[in-house]
Amino acid sequence: MAREIAEIPAVVRRQIADGLAVYREEGERLRALDPRLVVTCARGTSDHAATFFKYLTEARLGVPVNSIGPSIASVYGARMRLAGAACLTISQSGGSPDLVTMQGAAREGGARTVAFLNVADSPVESGADAVLPMLAGPEKAVAATKSYVASLVALAAVHAGLAGDTALLAAIERLPEALEVALAQDWTEALVPVAMGTSLFTVSRGPGLSVAGEAALKFKETCRLHAEAYSAAEVRHGPIALARDRFAAIVFVPQDEGRAGVLEAAAIMRGAGARVLILDQEEQKSPWLATAKAPHPALAPICQAVSFYRFIEQLSAQLGENPDAPLHLQKVTRTT
Repeated sequence: MAREIAEIPAVVRRQIADGLAVYREEGERLRALDPRLVVTCARGTSDHAATFFKYLTEARLGVPVNSIGPSIASVYGARMRLAGAACLTISQSGGSPDLVTMQGAAREGGARTVAFLNVADSPVESGADAVLPMLAGPEKAVAATKSYVASLVALAAVHAGLAGDTALLAAIERLPEALEVALAQDWTEALVPVAMGTSLFTVSRGPGLSVAGEAALKFKETCRLHAEAYSAAEVRHGPIALARDRFAAIVFVPQDEGRAGVLEAAAIMRGAGARVLILDQEEQKSPWLATAKAPHPALAPICQAVSFYRFIEQLSAQLGENPDAPLHLQKVTRTT
């Protein structure tokens, strides 16, 4: 896992060289399609990546993006009514039968199907109208890291093509340097308060919810620590009651219009008794956790993910866990 995290800047450089034009062109095809709806088909880490695309596209273009549970097609056999829509399937392996079934149902229902894959020659690939390679290379650790970041980069570039956003495309080309800085951050001071917490919140808003969800999953699968992801708005509708002694929260502060609200939620959680650690590119002092300054606000969650990944691998090892092969988990999960 540590080795694969260290490869992330090189992966993104490879994407820029070999994939950026492909991603942009697919976004331009979607712009020509002018979908009134985009649906996403994914599970686990890949579904968190879909959340990133959802908030970018809804907030910037006003196009609804909805994650559809694959079981709607694979278990319940629903016929999809998606004429004129787009369906994005995101998968590291492309091998889960329920994703294949859902993508097929979307295609039969009239959607353009686009697959984001790290493994070529897979069942998902064979059923897609377009395949966009993540180009992350082999990923051996059970916990996905570099493939998640690669999916975010690909999705950001597709969104830029869809939106006609040349500034975002140019910023993606500068992203590897920022990721090198993000990778170099040292969060040693966070190890003890997080390890001592009886439970954790991971909090953000907008596109940052993708990383908050991914962080909560990584706490569970690599550290066996209970964590739940919440929107900075939703955490105040009940979950805040849990924020007492031995409760920790990591707050992923967005660099967009959601910034003020997330910082306000962090202050409220601290006032309720939680140990709050704030990840913010604008602040570099305790209790702030440092990361890189992203070349574009939309790319801030990617920098935050890389800094977090380095931390969570270290925390897992400190707790005596095996971050490369957590108990009861497999690299490829085949669900129906």
